[in-house]
Amino acid sequence: MKFSSYHSVSAGLFPLALTFSLALAWMANAEEARANNEGNSEANYELNILSSSLYTDAQGRQVIDAIQGYDTDLAITVYDQDGQPVVGLEPDFVFEGKSSLVPFYLSGRNEYSSTTDESGLLPFSFRAGEKGMDRLDISVGGSVATLYVNVLGLEINDFPAAPTLSEGLNWYELMRARVDFVDGEMTVDFPEEVQVRDGETVKVSGFIMPLDPGLKQTHFLLTSSPPNCFFHIPGGPAGVIEVFSEDGIEATWDPVVIEGEFELVKASETGVIYQLKQADVVDAD
Repeated sequence: MKFSSYHSVSAGLFPLALTFSLALAWMANAEEARANNEGNSEANYELNILSSSLYTDAQGRQVIDAIQGYDTDLAITVYDQDGQPVVGLEPDFVFEGKSSLVPFYLSGRNEYSSTTDESGLLPFSFRAGEKGMDRLDISVGGSVATLYVNVLGLEINDFPAAPTLSEGLNWYELMRARVDFVDGEMTVDFPEEVQVRDGETVKVSGFIMPLDPGLKQTHFLLTSSPPNCFFHIPGGPAGVIEVFSEDGIEATWDPVVIEGEFELVKASETGVIYQLKQADVVDAD
């Protein structure tokens, strides 16, 4: 197999740093939008979820298929009772399941969208969690639109899946971390089951995203899903671990199990929130 060569650590971590700088702008816009939502908490609106991939199942539910660990783009429109578009509203998105909302980057502009535009439209994205059926409720005022997300396993695209480890750290635990920005600095709320492993030697399964030139990798990213684009980190900040290995680990497209000293990065400047040091390949449980 052959990987492209990347000639610097800063270039390798660029996608994560860019993601977080853009997320900061998105969250700032969201704060401004909350003022527009005040006074509209009981208003009724017409909400429509838009996607060419939507379908209605046998139970009459609005459903979309999504592949585990990958992002899906949709949109929602908000109209008032007179059929007019409503501008500047920020809907609430609540997931039941392990899928999660991710900021939607506006093409050609260095900002994220968080409120409805002049046509009442708001694009949004979500990242599919584990295989199964998740539910997304989108609410504005007293109105709710519900979408069911049918998460398909990676095998649908003939992709291998990272094995679940009975005694290791698994991605469904790691991806519960929540990232926020306070006064321009990134903060992370780590789940309890992840915090207690800080400083321990742990096993994690995943896919190698090379940062070093050559086949043997002493510094790379371990991702939750197979990487298919250098500028798109699958799983976002909580779906990637920065790995350091003294002896080096041979790059492969197949999932691997890595063991090393696990560290939480609580004040990150690159977008990395997890690190694994003194790492080496081991057998699964």
